Amino acid sequence: MATMPSIVFFLIVFMLLSSAIATQAAGGSGPSKPKATSLMVEACKNASGESDDPDVTQELCLSTFQSDNRSAEAKDLPGLVLVSIDILKGRVTDVDVKVKRMLQTSKKGTVAMYALSICEVQYENAVRTLNICQAMIKDHPAGHLQSMHLPRCVDAADYNAIECRINLENVPGVEPLLTDNERLHILFNLNLALVAPYNVGH
Repeated sequence: MATMPSIVFFLIVFMLLSSAIATQAAGGSGPSKPKATSLMVEACKNASGESDDPDVTQELCLSTFQSDNRSAEAKDLPGLVLVSIDILKGRVTDVDVKVKRMLQTSKKGTVAMYALSICEVQYENAVRTLNICQAMIKDHPAGHLQSMHLPRCVDAADYNAIECRINLENVPGVEPLLTDNERLHILFNLNLALVAPYNVGH
Protein backbone atom coordinates (compact mmCIF):
# COMPACT_ATOMS: atom_id res chain seq x y z
CA MET A 1 0.00 0.00 0.00
CA ALA A 2 1.41 3.35 -1.06
CA THR A 3 2.30 5.82 1.65
CA MET A 4 0.84 9.31 1.77
CA PRO A 5 4.10 11.04 0.62
CA SER A 6 4.26 8.70 -2.39
CA ILE A 7 0.69 9.49 -3.37
CA VAL A 8 1.35 13.23 -3.09
CA PHE A 9 4.53 12.87 -5.16
CA PHE A 10 2.76 11.01 -7.96
CA LEU A 11 -0.09 13.53 -7.93
CA ILE A 12 2.38 16.40 -8.32
CA VAL A 13 4.18 14.65 -11.18
CA PHE A 14 0.85 13.92 -12.89
CA MET A 15 -0.27 17.53 -12.60
CA LEU A 16 3.02 18.84 -13.99
CA LEU A 17 2.90 16.47 -16.94
CA SER A 18 -0.72 17.38 -17.65
CA SER A 19 0.13 21.06 -17.54
CA ALA A 20 3.07 20.60 -19.90
CA ILE A 21 0.97 18.62 -22.38
CA ALA A 22 -1.81 21.23 -22.27
CA THR A 23 0.66 24.05 -22.80
CA GLN A 24 2.23 22.28 -25.77
CA ALA A 25 -1.17 21.56 -27.28
CA ALA A 26 -2.13 25.21 -26.91
CA GLY A 27 1.06 26.37 -28.62
CA GLY A 28 3.04 27.17 -25.52
CA SER A 29 6.01 28.30 -27.58
CA GLY A 30 3.97 31.33 -28.66
CA PRO A 31 1.99 32.12 -31.81
CA SER A 32 3.70 30.93 -34.96
CA LYS A 33 4.63 33.45 -37.62
CA PRO A 34 2.70 33.26 -40.89
CA LYS A 35 4.68 31.73 -43.72
CA ALA A 36 6.11 34.14 -46.24
CA THR A 37 3.87 34.04 -49.29
CA SER A 38 5.16 34.55 -52.83
CA LEU A 39 3.45 37.95 -52.77
CA MET A 40 5.39 38.97 -49.64
CA VAL A 41 8.68 37.73 -51.08
CA GLU A 42 8.17 39.57 -54.36
CA ALA A 43 7.07 42.80 -52.65
CA CYS A 44 10.00 42.70 -50.23
CA LYS A 45 12.47 41.95 -53.00
CA ASN A 46 11.24 44.97 -54.94
CA ALA A 47 11.13 47.19 -51.84
CA SER A 48 14.69 46.37 -50.78
CA GLY A 49 15.89 47.14 -54.30
CA GLU A 50 13.90 50.37 -54.49
CA SER A 51 14.91 51.93 -51.16
CA ASP A 52 18.02 54.05 -50.72
CA ASP A 53 18.00 53.12 -47.01
CA PRO A 54 20.48 50.26 -46.42
CA ASP A 55 18.44 49.20 -43.39
CA VAL A 56 15.43 48.43 -45.60
CA THR A 57 16.42 44.86 -46.39
CA GLN A 58 14.36 41.98 -47.68
CA GLU A 59 14.77 40.30 -44.29
CA LEU A 60 13.45 43.35 -42.42
CA CYS A 61 10.52 43.58 -44.81
CA LEU A 62 9.58 39.91 -44.42
CA SER A 63 9.92 39.97 -40.63
CA THR A 64 7.68 43.04 -40.55
CA PHE A 65 4.97 41.31 -42.56
CA GLN A 66 5.35 38.11 -40.56
CA SER A 67 4.63 40.04 -37.36
CA ASP A 68 0.99 40.26 -38.50
CA ASN A 69 -1.06 37.23 -39.55
CA ARG A 70 -3.12 39.36 -41.93
CA SER A 71 -0.13 39.59 -44.26
CA ALA A 72 -0.61 35.98 -45.33
CA GLU A 73 -4.22 36.73 -46.28
CA ALA A 74 -3.37 39.63 -48.63
CA LYS A 75 -4.32 38.91 -52.25
CA ASP A 76 -2.43 41.73 -53.94
CA LEU A 77 0.07 44.52 -53.31
CA PRO A 78 -2.55 47.08 -52.17
CA GLY A 79 -3.82 44.58 -49.60
CA LEU A 80 -0.28 43.95 -48.42
CA VAL A 81 0.46 47.67 -48.17
CA LEU A 82 -2.69 48.17 -46.08
CA VAL A 83 -1.30 45.68 -43.55
CA SER A 84 2.15 47.25 -43.65
CA ILE A 85 0.77 50.73 -42.97
CA ASP A 86 -1.35 49.30 -40.16
CA ILE A 87 1.79 47.79 -38.59
CA LEU A 88 3.51 51.17 -38.93
CA LYS A 89 0.56 52.95 -37.29
CA GLY A 90 0.77 50.53 -34.38
CA ARG A 91 4.48 51.23 -33.91
CA VAL A 92 3.93 55.00 -34.09
CA THR A 93 1.14 54.73 -31.51
CA ASP A 94 3.40 52.69 -29.19
CA VAL A 95 6.09 55.38 -29.28
CA ASP A 96 3.46 58.08 -28.78
CA VAL A 97 2.35 56.29 -25.60
CA LYS A 98 5.94 56.50 -24.33
CA VAL A 99 6.00 60.21 -25.13
CA LYS A 100 2.78 60.78 -23.19
CA ARG A 101 4.18 58.91 -20.17
CA MET A 102 7.37 60.97 -20.24
CA LEU A 103 5.32 64.16 -20.46
CA GLN A 104 3.51 63.25 -17.26
CA THR A 105 6.80 63.28 -15.35
CA SER A 106 8.57 66.13 -17.14
CA LYS A 107 8.90 69.50 -15.45
CA LYS A 108 6.80 72.32 -16.83
CA GLY A 109 8.63 74.98 -18.77
CA THR A 110 11.66 72.82 -19.56
CA VAL A 111 13.15 72.15 -22.98
CA ALA A 112 12.30 68.47 -22.58
CA MET A 113 8.63 69.23 -21.93
CA TYR A 114 8.34 71.40 -25.05
CA ALA A 115 10.17 68.85 -27.21
CA LEU A 116 7.98 66.02 -25.96
CA SER A 117 4.84 68.10 -26.49
CA ILE A 118 5.83 68.69 -30.10
CA CYS A 119 6.50 64.97 -30.56
CA GLU A 120 3.11 64.12 -29.10
CA VAL A 121 1.41 66.32 -31.71
CA GLN A 122 3.64 65.09 -34.53
CA TYR A 123 3.02 61.40 -33.81
CA GLU A 124 -0.73 61.97 -33.59
CA ASN A 125 -0.56 63.79 -36.94
CA ALA A 126 1.44 60.91 -38.40
CA VAL A 127 -1.28 58.41 -37.47
CA ARG A 128 -3.99 60.66 -38.91
CA THR A 129 -2.02 61.02 -42.14
CA LEU A 130 -1.48 57.27 -42.39
CA ASN A 131 -5.23 56.82 -42.01
CA ILE A 132 -5.63 59.00 -45.12
CA CYS A 133 -3.02 56.92 -46.96
CA GLN A 134 -5.00 53.77 -46.19
CA ALA A 135 -8.22 55.43 -47.34
CA MET A 136 -6.55 56.19 -50.69
CA ILE A 137 -5.84 52.50 -51.18
CA LYS A 138 -9.28 51.34 -50.02
CA ASP A 139 -11.06 53.83 -52.28
CA HIS A 140 -9.22 52.71 -55.41
CA PRO A 141 -9.34 49.21 -56.94
CA ALA A 142 -6.03 47.41 -57.30
CA GLY A 143 -4.02 48.87 -60.16
CA HIS A 144 -6.04 52.10 -60.39
CA LEU A 145 -4.21 54.22 -57.84
CA GLN A 146 -1.69 55.52 -60.33
CA SER A 147 -0.50 58.88 -59.09
CA MET A 148 2.17 60.29 -56.82
CA HIS A 149 -0.38 60.96 -54.09
CA LEU A 150 0.12 57.75 -52.12
CA PRO A 151 3.94 58.01 -51.88
CA ARG A 152 3.56 61.67 -50.97
CA CYS A 153 1.03 60.72 -48.31
CA VAL A 154 3.42 58.25 -46.66
CA ASP A 155 6.24 60.76 -46.98
CA ALA A 156 4.11 63.43 -45.28
CA ALA A 157 3.53 61.10 -42.33
CA ASP A 158 7.28 60.43 -42.12
CA TYR A 159 7.87 64.20 -42.05
CA ASN A 160 6.05 64.31 -38.71
CA ALA A 161 8.44 61.77 -37.23
CA ILE A 162 11.41 63.70 -38.62
CA GLU A 163 10.12 66.90 -36.98
CA CYS A 164 9.92 65.06 -33.68
CA ARG A 165 13.49 63.85 -34.01
CA ILE A 166 14.77 67.35 -34.79
CA ASN A 167 13.14 68.69 -31.63
CA LEU A 168 14.54 65.86 -29.49
CA GLU A 169 18.15 66.45 -30.56
CA ASN A 170 20.42 67.63 -27.73
CA VAL A 171 17.65 67.18 -25.17
CA PRO A 172 18.97 65.19 -22.17
CA GLY A 173 17.12 62.07 -21.05
CA VAL A 174 15.30 61.31 -24.32
CA GLU A 175 17.88 59.02 -25.90
CA PRO A 176 15.52 55.98 -25.92
CA LEU A 177 12.96 58.02 -27.85
CA LEU A 178 15.57 58.95 -30.43
CA THR A 179 16.29 55.25 -30.91
CA ASP A 180 12.57 54.53 -31.27
CA ASN A 181 12.26 57.39 -33.74
CA GLU A 182 15.09 56.03 -35.86
CA ARG A 183 13.42 52.63 -36.01
CA LEU A 184 10.19 54.30 -37.06
CA HIS A 185 12.03 56.17 -39.80
CA ILE A 186 13.33 52.87 -41.19
CA LEU A 187 9.78 51.48 -41.17
CA PHE A 188 8.55 54.62 -42.94
CA ASN A 189 11.25 54.10 -45.57
CA LEU A 190 10.10 50.50 -45.98
CA ASN A 191 6.55 51.67 -46.61
CA LEU A 192 7.76 54.32 -49.05
CA ALA A 193 9.54 51.59 -50.98
CA LEU A 194 6.45 49.37 -50.92
CA VAL A 195 4.27 52.11 -52.43
CA ALA A 196 6.93 53.06 -55.02
CA PRO A 197 4.99 51.24 -57.80
CA TYR A 198 2.32 53.95 -57.44
CA ASN A 199 4.87 56.68 -58.10
CA VAL A 200 4.20 56.91 -61.84
CA GLY A 201 3.19 60.56 -62.03
CA HIS A 202 6.69 61.91 -62.62
